[in-house]
Amino acid sequence: MILQVAVLGFMAGEREWVVRTGRTVFLRTAPVDPRDVMRGDYVRLNYEMSRVPRSLCRGVLAVTNAPGENTPRDLKVYALLREDEGGVVELTALSDELPHDGLFVRGRTDRTWDGRVAVRYGLEAYFMEQGKGLELEQSRLRDGIQVPLEMEVAVGPRGLAVLKGHRWSALGIGLDLETIPDPQTNRPNARIVVAAKVKLMNSGSNDLAIVDLPNGHSLALVSDVQWGQENWQWIAPDQPAPKPIKENVIVLKPGAIHTMRGDFRDPRWRVQGREEGKSNNLETRSLTDLRLNAGARFRFEYRPPNRATCAGLPNETIIWHGRMPTRAFNPGGAMD
Repeated sequence: MILQVAVLGFMAGEREWVVRTGRTVFLRTAPVDPRDVMRGDYVRLNYEMSRVPRSLCRGVLAVTNAPGENTPRDLKVYALLREDEGGVVELTALSDELPHDGLFVRGRTDRTWDGRVAVRYGLEAYFMEQGKGLELEQSRLRDGIQVPLEMEVAVGPRGLAVLKGHRWSALGIGLDLETIPDPQTNRPNARIVVAAKVKLMNSGSNDLAIVDLPNGHSLALVSDVQWGQENWQWIAPDQPAPKPIKENVIVLKPGAIHTMRGDFRDPRWRVQGREEGKSNNLETRSLTDLRLNAGARFRFEYRPPNRATCAGLPNETIIWHGRMPTRAFNPGGAMD
């Protein structure tokens, strides 16, 4: 009994030390569940780095997460992180080997499916004052636009991470799919998705600027890494973007929304991959051509030019930097 108390005391002391001395970072997440009446108000959190694709696995994980293999549960792992220009960290790799340097958070594996490893980091429950959990959950969706919750986390030198607080992202994002009647069928009400409208909202209390480059160059198309297989990849991830000019800078007042449009028939948004269960040859398709492929899932991502590229532009000090993904969608019209 004395030993158990000593262990609990050591763990509590270690976490308090990390809170006081650790490096502070922000992890982007969305609440997934409000209160548990038996435990008081808390929000259960789901992070982007909680489901790690095979392509980001290193060391033993790269082997045990191969096709037909399963990663052992409760294996200690380390999530290597990189901080973007918006102050939010993103996952760059997951390994079972302790990193020698850099920013990382330690966790434990949960389960494996479809080439992905589920990981828990001890950051999944955020306790709040009575009555605040449900309020927090409801605040993330405003006028149909998702406003990401960014958790303030202290990280110790060996990867222990402790929740300190939260903030709302200054930028919210929404996605609408645009449809037209399906020309290949006579069925009434049959429609196909031909474009996506990406809506950016200033969700803060101060003016904020975004950069809308011509021909959709402020947007990227990424395969959804949370669910399903990554059979299809965007063909233009490294295509150079034009240098921004003053006309591309859009200042948004608090609550204001700016919409960008991506036409699925535009060659810029073509993807390359293989039809599951068919030929192994790579094919290039438009997103509209994939409307019957249930496993094809994507996200649009707002990617403004970096700070250095925006230097000298009007309102450069209030331009939002970082990356902001939309909800996942299927070219057939389904969204998560």
